[in-house]
Amino acid sequence: MMAKRSTLCGIVSVFFIFLLTGCALGVTDNVWNLSSEEDSWNSFQEIVVTENAGKTLQGYPIPVNLNSSNFNFSEAKSDGSDIRFSSGDRTLNYWIETWDPENEEALIWVRLPSLPANKTGKILLRYGNPDAEAVSSGEKTFDFFDDFEGSNLNELYWSVESAGGGLVEVKNGICNVAAPKVHAYDSSTIYSKKSFDINSMFVVKRMKVTTGTDNRGPLLRQGFVDQIDSRKNEIKHETELANESRVNLGTTYRKQKNTLRDITDVNVPEGEWYVSGIAWYEENDTRKVSWFKNGVRNLRMDFVSNDYITNFPMHVYLYAASYQDASKNTGYMAVDYVLVRKFVGTEPTVRIISVQGEDRVSSESISKNNSEILSNDNYAGLPENSPENNSENVSDNNSEATSATGVSSQPGTLSEPQAAPGSGINSEASATERIAQTQENLSQNETGAQELQFPEYDVEISAIRLSSPYRFDFSDLVKKLDSSHIDTIFLSVDGKDVWQYERFVKMAHEAGISVHAVLLEDINCTERGADDACQDSLNMVLDYNEKSLAPFDGVNIYVNSSAGRDSEEDVIGYRTLFETASKEAKENISISASLPLNYTASRIEEIAPFVDSFVIRAYPAETGGLNSVPGIVDSIALGMGEIRGAGSKGIIEISVEEGFKDEFSIQELFAGLADYYSTDSAFLGVSIFNYDTYTALPRTEPDEKGFPIPGFKALPVLLAGLGAFALLKLKRLD
Repeated sequence: MMAKRSTLCGIVSVFFIFLLTGCALGVTDNVWNLSSEEDSWNSFQEIVVTENAGKTLQGYPIPVNLNSSNFNFSEAKSDGSDIRFSSGDRTLNYWIETWDPENEEALIWVRLPSLPANKTGKILLRYGNPDAEAVSSGEKTFDFFDDFEGSNLNELYWSVESAGGGLVEVKNGICNVAAPKVHAYDSSTIYSKKSFDINSMFVVKRMKVTTGTDNRGPLLRQGFVDQIDSRKNEIKHETELANESRVNLGTTYRKQKNTLRDITDVNVPEGEWYVSGIAWYEENDTRKVSWFKNGVRNLRMDFVSNDYITNFPMHVYLYAASYQDASKNTGYMAVDYVLVRKFVGTEPTVRIISVQGEDRVSSESISKNNSEILSNDNYAGLPENSPENNSENVSDNNSEATSATGVSSQPGTLSEPQAAPGSGINSEASATERIAQTQENLSQNETGAQELQFPEYDVEISAIRLSSPYRFDFSDLVKKLDSSHIDTIFLSVDGKDVWQYERFVKMAHEAGISVHAVLLEDINCTERGADDACQDSLNMVLDYNEKSLAPFDGVNIYVNSSAGRDSEEDVIGYRTLFETASKEAKENISISASLPLNYTASRIEEIAPFVDSFVIRAYPAETGGLNSVPGIVDSIALGMGEIRGAGSKGIIEISVEEGFKDEFSIQELFAGLADYYSTDSAFLGVSIFNYDTYTALPRTEPDEKGFPIPGFKALPVLLAGLGAFALLKLKRLD
């Protein structure tokens, strides 16, 4: 009897231990994101964002204007490097455009993962950490960004064309697009290799410098174009004459041209910097163009037309040329930075909950209904009848608003409302407790069902390997790639019939997708007698690119050499091939090397001078599957180190066959890699091998948070049953 009683008591004890452990795990899970690092931020505020255009916005940058009425600059570092923005347990990317603590003014752009149509959400602003380092990043905040660091134009971003004495030079962080000689028709052009969809804005911080007294020229253009050579579709903002006192707007749609001449002016003194922005967008099924100077919309430049404004994807470009009648004036457009961001005609309203006394955050919205809070991966909206969603909060675009990169927001909007008495955050509580309370509220999901959205990640290239492209319905393929954040295709190419891919590459370009030809997957160029076949395959693709209407954006040479050997032949075979590719390829095509996982790292230095980037094939794993961030980072660490040391860039390619359970797990891995390498200049992007196996995976929901142990939700039920059974047994024994 005593033995039975002891056994039952043991069962009951185990039951309560598991029950208490479960409670502890639940509490631990709730504060898991509140790290000691987050505790280092002493001040924080809430920002309320309302979507006004009736469109769900994805990856949309919003402007956060800070001033003395809504932000205490004395509590932040003097350069703003401790600023952080977050939604739940997710840190948001941002870029500081201006930071002026003396005048207590700052403009910061924050990239929202998602904001549902006509809904309101909140993000958290943290600051006040003397040990924080700068993480402001234009590359991660906008669809395209270049501030011209270094001494050369980034060939991964830009293509260059020039005529006569035109030239492009980069020095001291400034790009000069110049027509430096007194000669008719000299010109210089740079245009992005990446293309952009309608609902985009091209922003340039620029300065015009002319030499001479002639009132004419040089001609300077900024705009969108589909192809530089044919210009079937184009939107251009053109300036000329002294102090750019004439500004023209021209549009072309399928070669049908419309030009509005001398309709406004820039009118800035010679040598003064200003910001010029062209917004190209669609509103109520009507295509529109607007122009902004220093953030102020010039209504005279508004143009509306479905006949002369295209909706096809286009590149952005900058152009400088001598005046047509050989004016004695020369000059150039000096460019500090360029960016492309998403744009809608009626932009979101942004309100900062102001600092009020010791209450860091207003009581407004701290304890609001969960449905108005931003979730971890997307933004849950307010109920339509919520006061926060009232039309009074909508700010119309108007010409009086200012923002250096061309957004219009009603003055005074951002500083309202003031903090109310009885704040939901106790000012005497510790920073940990206050942030924990706020983060818990900000991480709540909307109660309604949400369509699964993959985690956002910011990389320069997000790619997938594809073969036999015509097996797929193209529109379905584009939708699939777009939903998976993929903008680049590595296309396996049979060099014997490369022209069979022209139609596919052309369709991909029209859809804004880059295509890189992958060569020599089935041949080892270090084997005896293989060098001629390898060279012929490369030459065929380079010849195609010279003559085709749809040239490849890049050539990726697949390295099959045995990394275990140390023979010079193993190195020389591919080095010679890459050297030839580098000499023969034009400026608008990139050369990359696809390396096996165990490729001898020291040989990367032999190839690096002749390639723009490397693709590291993070597969197959010798033991287990390479499907986790730590596993992949460790396996490619030596290779990435060599790439970094050579001053090159690397793309990490993972294989679907390495044990991924669904598409979400791959996208989650990509987000993890992007986060791990977020400060690594050598990290260029991610890629999937291959499309067929990726699409065969289920597109399932991610595991629910809060139950990190598999089967944990069922465990308490089982233990409860055992506990009840044990208690009944004890009662009977008594």
